[in-house]
Amino acid sequence: MTRRRRKDSQHLKDASEHLQVLREHLARGSLDDALIRDAVSHRLEVAIDAVAKVSPELLDAEAPAEWPKIVAMRNLFAHQYADLDQEILQNTIDNRLEGFTQLVERLHETADANERPMT
Repeated sequence: MTRRRRKDSQHLKDASEHLQVLREHLARGSLDDALIRDAVSHRLEVAIDAVAKVSPELLDAEAPAEWPKIVAMRNLFAHQYADLDQEILQNTIDNRLEGFTQLVERLHETADANERPMT
């Protein structure tokens, strides 16, 4: 049985859902709480991973400058977690989360438009 490749819009829906759960974790408390910090870091990482599954053409068209920086941040969270400073995560949440969320929304709108059948 051959697995069909998921559509870009499906990956972006996943990313949006992870970002929503991330916000729910933040609403429960601050990053001073290790459990919340871990949950937020994980959800951000998997949201970025979901966007990474989007076609390179869409990312190149919509986020040529932003995407490499986002991947670098994801790699920091994933591979240097033991050394991850809470301040870095807090700074990312305070100064980058909204921009990343807007990027996901923009990519999702474009993917939806590209995937609609022409009539």
